[in-house]
Amino acid sequence: MPQTNTLISKKKKPVNTIRVLFILFCITIPILNWLIFYVYTNFSAFFMAFMNKDGVWSFDNFTRFFNEFTLPTSQISEAFRNTFLTFGILLITFPLKVLVSYFIYKKVPGYNFFRIVFFFPTIIFSVAVSMVFTRMVGESGIVSQVVRDMVGLDYIPELLADSRFANWTVLANMIWIGFPGDLIIWGGTFARIPTEVLESGRIDGVNWWTEFTKITVPMVWPTVSLQMVLMFCGIFGASGNVFLLTKGDYGTMTLSAWMYLQMYNNVGTVDTTNVFNYLSAVGLCITVVAVTISLLIRRWTDKAFEEVEF
Repeated sequence: MPQTNTLISKKKKPVNTIRVLFILFCITIPILNWLIFYVYTNFSAFFMAFMNKDGVWSFDNFTRFFNEFTLPTSQISEAFRNTFLTFGILLITFPLKVLVSYFIYKKVPGYNFFRIVFFFPTIIFSVAVSMVFTRMVGESGIVSQVVRDMVGLDYIPELLADSRFANWTVLANMIWIGFPGDLIIWGGTFARIPTEVLESGRIDGVNWWTEFTKITVPMVWPTVSLQMVLMFCGIFGASGNVFLLTKGDYGTMTLSAWMYLQMYNNVGTVDTTNVFNYLSAVGLCITVVAVTISLLIRRWTDKAFEEVEF
């Protein structure tokens, strides 16, 4: 008998209305949040940067920014100087954080104690940690007494209220509370390295430095690259706990703290609109610079090591 081709039509499944409504409900709120608080806000800030206080298109805000930036006595110059100093400390301590995380991952003697010490600040609210730190470096704190003996002062300095010591005290606080998050990231990254690779290196007689530089770092380089790019993206946001510790006084003002205080001190005044426009211009300038630097760093990191799959 001749074979005949038959078309079998598949019945369409009925649409689950409740499921569709649930999906729409779940994605509508995030989309609206993104459109309002990201797209609209950033587009609005871009146009505000080119508006003067009278609502007329001009470059007055940019002119004001560059004029204030060139004044050696202006607060914005101090903010940029301290921001770059803070970022320089972050840049110097970045490989140190990776190395410390590596040693904790290798379970060196006392690694549990150091892990608790570094993670302790994350257990408590940042405001409470700042209050404890303020007491530690205050006139009645042991740190101030040690500094008095080291410098040879005839009085106990209040380190956060003295322009000679305030910046370095804020940086010390930033280094202390900056370790925990990196330890979490690097601990998880190192844990992904196959133990067979490390055991093979030990059989070949490599020491810890060779293992770290020749095996570990190349294998986790995508994470190193990403962390470096993100760090340079936030180059102008390097601040530490300046606002909680000193509110930018005693020569500790950073750019992010300065921008926040500009808004905080002027909201509700007749100068509110002009402050919004001026800070939009400042934000646009530093964004262009930060993006350019980040792209250059990304290009360099992509060429440093070949990607390793494991």
